[in-house]
Amino acid sequence: MAGTGAWPGSGAAASDGRAGAGGSSASAGAAGESARGAGGEATRGAGTGAAGSLAAGSGSDAAGTQSGAPCHDFVMPLDCPATAPGELPGELRCTGLYGAWETRTPACGVLPYTPAFQLWSDGADKSRYVWLPPGSTIDVSDPEGFVYPVGTQFWKEFRLKATNYRPGETRLLRKTEAGFSYTTYVWSEDGKRATRTDEGVVDLRQTGHTVPSREQCKECHAGRRDFVLGWDWLMLGPGASGVTRDMLVSRGLVRGIGAQNRLPQADVPGDSVERAALGYLHANCGVSCHNVTRSAAANDISLHMRLEVGDLNSVLDTDVVRTGVNHVSGAGAVAFVWGVPAPRGPYYDFRPGDVMRSLAVARMGVRGLLRQMPRLGTNVVDPDGMRIVSDWVNHMTPARGYPAAGP
Repeated sequence: MAGTGAWPGSGAAASDGRAGAGGSSASAGAAGESARGAGGEATRGAGTGAAGSLAAGSGSDAAGTQSGAPCHDFVMPLDCPATAPGELPGELRCTGLYGAWETRTPACGVLPYTPAFQLWSDGADKSRYVWLPPGSTIDVSDPEGFVYPVGTQFWKEFRLKATNYRPGETRLLRKTEAGFSYTTYVWSEDGKRATRTDEGVVDLRQTGHTVPSREQCKECHAGRRDFVLGWDWLMLGPGASGVTRDMLVSRGLVRGIGAQNRLPQADVPGDSVERAALGYLHANCGVSCHNVTRSAAANDISLHMRLEVGDLNSVLDTDVVRTGVNHVSGAGAVAFVWGVPAPRGPYYDFRPGDVMRSLAVARMGVRGLLRQMPRLGTNVVDPDGMRIVSDWVNHMTPARGYPAAGP
């Protein structure tokens, strides 16, 4: 259906002229530092130049997707209740993700993407989607904290191994005037509906999968200035697909990179072993908790694992090496790994050549509240992640520039 109307909402106008969003959510602050449609028919138009700015210039026609396949404009279902500005709809079908709900076809301008490094989610398959308002740009002047335009939406669908990879939940982030609103939609067992669930589900249909509450979402997402974890120059760099950093720059969808309109030098340093480990730790530990952002959950401890753009000249310049290698772990952190055989000597966050005395690896290998790392979002140890990080620890030799192991 050709689109002729505005972004579906409650009818409360946003400052850029779009209608407001519409169910219950928490909101991040205006700067995103602290975490936190109407019943009538409305459409998001494919003929307004961008139909999602991301789709512009993709080689498809106005009603197409990035790949050139046909798409449908989102039309707000007549039975979607009107909601207050800044709130999120009660059902996924009312959010704008799908232009054709019956076939689960993403709406025009909604694009899939896969980051270069991914968060472990107990073996679930995931699909990610983004929509940017037409004519808008992302402020990337702070390379560690992109700021998104009002109206931006991100969705992430989880398909669970225990259900033969049927959808279990779809999470939504929507940027409003007050910051990001967020929730998750839990799919019915027959796959016909996905309903907003703000309080989380501990064990979704006995699959072992935990649907996070909004407070748990906040704990991780507060690690970014504007709440979105999976987008930065590294996550959208080599290995990413769908939406990439080169695509954003070439289409003029970012601002704040200087008059030359060039990307910063932002590639993971090191050889293949080092790049794999640094990227894994960045995505699973650094972007959410272990970084210098004041609202990040692990900001107050000394181990920082986010890869900062200004520290990528060499592996030894990265925060994870400078703050973690040969750093003796605190007594409180060590207490969290009770039940794990004690090593001969103190734990270090990472001890060169010694996986057994590297606390980060030990905590990756356990599950249970407070003991495990990552602390939220997983109930199953990631064997590939354990191998990747263990290989790196064993790779730390003086010949490669690392310090000798601490006593």
